[in-house]
Amino acid sequence: MKLYLNSLIYSIFIDPLLAGLREAVTEEIPSSARVIDIACGTGALALSVSRKAGLVTGIDLDKEMISFASSRAKNRGLGNLIFEVHDASDLSGYRDGEFDIAVTSMAVHQFSEELAVKILREIKRISRKVIIADYSCPMSAGFSRSVAYGIERITKGEHHRNFINYMSRGGISWFTGAGGLTIRSFKLKVNGVFTVAICD
Repeated sequence: MKLYLNSLIYSIFIDPLLAGLREAVTEEIPSSARVIDIACGTGALALSVSRKAGLVTGIDLDKEMISFASSRAKNRGLGNLIFEVHDASDLSGYRDGEFDIAVTSMAVHQFSEELAVKILREIKRISRKVIIADYSCPMSAGFSRSVAYGIERITKGEHHRNFINYMSRGGISWFTGAGGLTIRSFKLKVNGVFTVAICD
């Protein structure tokens, strides 16, 4: 059995914290929808969405994460999931409107501003509806906020700089606007730490 160390660590310590966020996204998925999960990581969101969607394609640039996600889907006998190693900044292989819905969770704040906007523009092109789950801005004060900021502080380097820029820019609202998306509704989750934005 292949050991996916980074993926296992993420799935054990981070994925459980985002369970409520995944459920909030999954609630928005109509039955039989064609869905693409951008920067899918361990595949946790794609696996959740697959309960309702007709077909889910999960993409990520991390080969280990994709192997881990594929293994999880196979072990559960799920046939409506496809995981591909794919760069989210180049979605030229997908047709305009190829998917009913694109989802992405806890990814926008990790990207540089320029890259995030580029990805969001491409997501808008290939899907009719976009659901983005990420940090709220402003983030409600309290213990959950302290935990979120603590986790992001630990990451350091470029990831942390991108998070700080994401928050200083105004979070999802600014990035969706810059990416040509219109937010139709918001859901606040986990004591106001996370936001689920429904866009087109």
